[in-house]
Amino acid sequence: MKYPKEYFKVNFPKERPMLDKEIKKIYDAQYIDNRQGKSPMSNIAQRLESWMHKQVANAIKPDSRLLEIGAGTLNHLNYEKGYKTYDVVEPFQELLDQSHQKKFINNFYKDIFEVNEKYDFIFSVATLEHLTSLPQIVSKAAIQLDKNGKFLAAIPSEGGFLWGTSWRISTGLEFFIRHRLNYGNLMRHEHVNNFLEIESLLRIIFKKVHKRHLGMSDHLSLYQFFECSDPIMEVCQKFSRI
Repeated sequence: MKYPKEYFKVNFPKERPMLDKEIKKIYDAQYIDNRQGKSPMSNIAQRLESWMHKQVANAIKPDSRLLEIGAGTLNHLNYEKGYKTYDVVEPFQELLDQSHQKKFINNFYKDIFEVNEKYDFIFSVATLEHLTSLPQIVSKAAIQLDKNGKFLAAIPSEGGFLWGTSWRISTGLEFFIRHRLNYGNLMRHEHVNNFLEIESLLRIIFKKVHKRHLGMSDHLSLYQFFECSDPIMEVCQKFSRI
């Protein structure tokens, strides 16, 4: 099953589920610890996530103009060499403040709708699943691509069997042992989009979409990677006005 265009017009922007009160108290610290791999399980998760970073880096050509959506602590910079310019979109300033690599960034944006430049590659790593305004943001990214530019997206297989089982017996269990709180509430708050919604949207916006898994299939994978080109501008313009 794939989601049709009408689904994205009706169901977005999404409402983010509320956090439990006790989780809300530790949310910022937990988010930063998770991004920095400070706990044993988040450290293992970051090692696995390197697959996503490598897929993106391998698709990017040298001397390119880059824009990263959801740059976090700028950990993807470790995988890139020989780029022409590197700009980022990141609304969470505390994450950027954790990085010692800010000097390598040309422009910082809090919102992609502040961006007017054109890029050879616009990409995201473990970001699209978090976006309540997914159609608008991906459409805006497509509009900002240069003539032969590509949109690259690496995501967890959210909604898949293996992904769901994996976080429950790893980071979810660790979180419960440390805090006696339900990690599922945090995951529902964070991951508002599943892999099928994301893939469906990409195939609506772009004429060409190539896909790879870390695993055997959608439901038996941990991560997925999409390389997209030839955006349909009529669709992008409509979605950007939702």
